Amino acid sequence: MKSFLPSVALVAGTIALGACSEEPAETEEVAAPLTASEGRLFLPAVEGNPGVVYFELANSGDRAVSIRRADVEGAASAELHDYMEYDDTEMGSIGIVTVQPGETTSFAPGDLHVMAFELDPSLEAGGETTVTLTMAGGSTMEFEAEIMPADAER
Repeated sequence: MKSFLPSVALVAGTIALGACSEEPAETEEVAAPLTASEGRLFLPAVEGNPGVVYFELANSGDRAVSIRRADVEGAASAELHDYMEYDDTEMGSIGIVTVQPGETTSFAPGDLHVMAFELDPSLEAGGETTVTLTMAGGSTMEFEAEIMPADAER
């Protein structure tokens, strides 16, 4: 047993030294080729109800990009939503929004949108908040959304 331990120590030491001599892997996060414009967060007409975020999302790249999450600064949570047809029109949470290469996807009334829940009272019309989109794969992008009163034209 005694002759076995020095061999294990020698192998472990060689592996550890080899790992130390390797150059660290470069981790370069490639930004998604997305640009957002016309970002607007509409405050709810009734306090305690969710707000809604609309914007245009353009993909200037040559591959589709899938959005899997949205976060809104000043909201406890946010969800990607769409209007869906069942027995009548309803909206509901969706898991992913894919923006095809060279296309623009509209997050607009009666279509895709981001619901922002439990808004902080500090979010006031005339201000701005940051919206963060997370892509499949984990990369993120941020854009500013103008905070609009509930009765503003959409």
